[in-house]
Amino acid sequence: MRVFKKQFSARKILLCVSVLFNLLLMGAVVVSERQGHVFTMALERRDIMHLDDKSHPDYWARMGWTNTIEKLHIDFDVAFFGNSITRGSDFQQYFPDKKIINIGYSGDNMTGMLRRVPMLKAANPSKVFIMAGTNDLIHINLDEYKVRYSKLLQTIKDSLPDTKIYIESVLPSNNAMGRYAPNKKVQQANKIAEELARSFNGQFINLYDLYANDNNELPVEWTIDGVHLYPEHYDKWAEKITPFIYE
Repeated sequence: MRVFKKQFSARKILLCVSVLFNLLLMGAVVVSERQGHVFTMALERRDIMHLDDKSHPDYWARMGWTNTIEKLHIDFDVAFFGNSITRGSDFQQYFPDKKIINIGYSGDNMTGMLRRVPMLKAANPSKVFIMAGTNDLIHINLDEYKVRYSKLLQTIKDSLPDTKIYIESVLPSNNAMGRYAPNKKVQQANKIAEELARSFNGQFINLYDLYANDNNELPVEWTIDGVHLYPEHYDKWAEKITPFIYE
């Protein structure tokens, strides 16, 4: 009987500890969601649900940067629009005679880029070079990729009807160095991007083949983490786009 009572008591203690732990965990989840919409944003990345724009943590930062670009009162020759891979570039050094703006944003996907089209409009570029999809393809299928890209391009076209659109392919990654979309999927996505370029009267630029080695991967010696380039390896990219910059 004493053994039974001890076991029963131990179970009660474990149950109480478990309940307390789950309550604390639930509280942490609620606080985290209220402060940063962490889980909602994760669902948004997968196109399961969507936040009101003002609920995004970067809302006021985006508004601030858009205002800053507007107040420059510069109509840029070229805008580079994309995620952290674009952000890491410095194409002004390759084309010093052009007014260039880099609107690359780390971690961005096409849904985020859609929200940042006002930044692009504020820059009012004659040409926009778009690289989109690296952060999308981890979470969504190719059909959704096409839907997102079409919506992004249509919004850009509506906002900047006189701007020439150049769609740059997604680069390969090195999946031994990190978790990224399979390169076969990236190649399929790039075929979709090429089709969309034709549909929107734009120009497709194949950068993938420039950066893929014999194993169809981004070479280890060219990348920081399997997807981002070392600064010196943007030279291949710059050389490839030179005819389009000056046409």
